[in-house]
Amino acid sequence: MIILTGKIVFVKTQEEYLSVLKMAKLQGFTWARENHLNPIVIPFPNILNFYDSKIVTYNYVKKTVYEASEIVEDEEKIKDAVNLVRTFTKYPDRTALTDSFIKSLELLADTVESQMEEVK
Repeated sequence: MIILTGKIVFVKTQEEYLSVLKMAKLQGFTWARENHLNPIVIPFPNILNFYDSKIVTYNYVKKTVYEASEIVEDEEKIKDAVNLVRTFTKYPDRTALTDSFIKSLELLADTVESQMEEVK
């Protein structure tokens, strides 16, 4: 069993949340504002903080939390899309407007829009 003291745990689902609470309860943790560690209603995904003083808090942030694997996968898709569009700019008369080409354009447009929103 992992000792939770001093740890931060990312939970994506209700099932993960309940499993982590069960382990934490066995280790003597309680909610910061309660005398128990019974499940409370929290939004998912969420982050549970386990302090040295044996209390637990959660940090729900309304921003989307991404897993590293999602970012890496998206980066590869963006690289492929850039390569496809660059090929089109070099040889516009030889590039067919296939579904993958249109999806590449859409992905690049979404990426640019997202970055513009972050700048605001």
